[in-house]
Amino acid sequence: MAITTDWHIHSKCSCDSACMDFEDLVQEAEKLGITDFGISDHYHTRLQEADIAASRMEYEKTLKRHPELSVHFHFGIEATIVSEWEVNKIAFGDYDKPPVYGFRTGGPENAPVVFDFDEEFIDKYNIEYVVAGMHWPMYCKTDLQSIIKEYHRQYMFAATNKYTDILAHYLWWDSTLFHNVWNLPDYKNPFMDFSVIPESMKNELKYALLENKVAFELNGWLFSDNLPEQFVDSYLNWVSELQESGIKIAMGSDCHSSKLSNVCDYNKIDKICEGYGIKSSKFFCI
Repeated sequence: MAITTDWHIHSKCSCDSACMDFEDLVQEAEKLGITDFGISDHYHTRLQEADIAASRMEYEKTLKRHPELSVHFHFGIEATIVSEWEVNKIAFGDYDKPPVYGFRTGGPENAPVVFDFDEEFIDKYNIEYVVAGMHWPMYCKTDLQSIIKEYHRQYMFAATNKYTDILAHYLWWDSTLFHNVWNLPDYKNPFMDFSVIPESMKNELKYALLENKVAFELNGWLFSDNLPEQFVDSYLNWVSELQESGIKIAMGSDCHSSKLSNVCDYNKIDKICEGYGIKSSKFFCI
């Protein structure tokens, strides 16, 4: 059974380096056999509202050209989990330059985390689904246990939040990002040994996803060539366990490129998943 869905795609309207044109997405999705998919541009704080507005406008223009896609092409956002502290600073204009990615340093440890949007925002832009992204730790210490607890705290917020439909890229790590946050010379991904995550945390997250009907994302990042084989093996075994328990698995290429095929080989991913008993026929679909 081929993979036919992708719920984590960024367009040229996203606030980062993403450059996908809507029309190109539609054309390539058809060629690749991706029949149900969605745009999910980044939304960190209210400073990205203009980006989401632009994305929605492009989406609606695309549907006018392709009305047959109205039940297959969907509009979502990738919402970053942010701290209440930084949301308040941004709301009061307490900054010199617009903090596109919020405030990565300076906040109180264990600051309450939130999404910087509400029901009115969801209705205003007709957002059909929310991909919840844990993108950076919130002002915690840099030792492994502190990082693990901080990640888990944010994942549990997302898994139990009423707006979350998909939990994005579990344990994703950007060494460059954290080098910039912590000013450390070479801070490598501490999660490359999947076993460092306590079973109690994995179980707590699993049951939260199941209880709240939140899908777990199978992110294209996992199938890059620079991840240790042991990590990928442990990870995919756990994804198989999640699916067996009744949790929906959501395919997400996390494409920031001009073409899906530049970042994601759906056939290869499907074959790998098949080897772990992960059934793409049961993947999340709106």
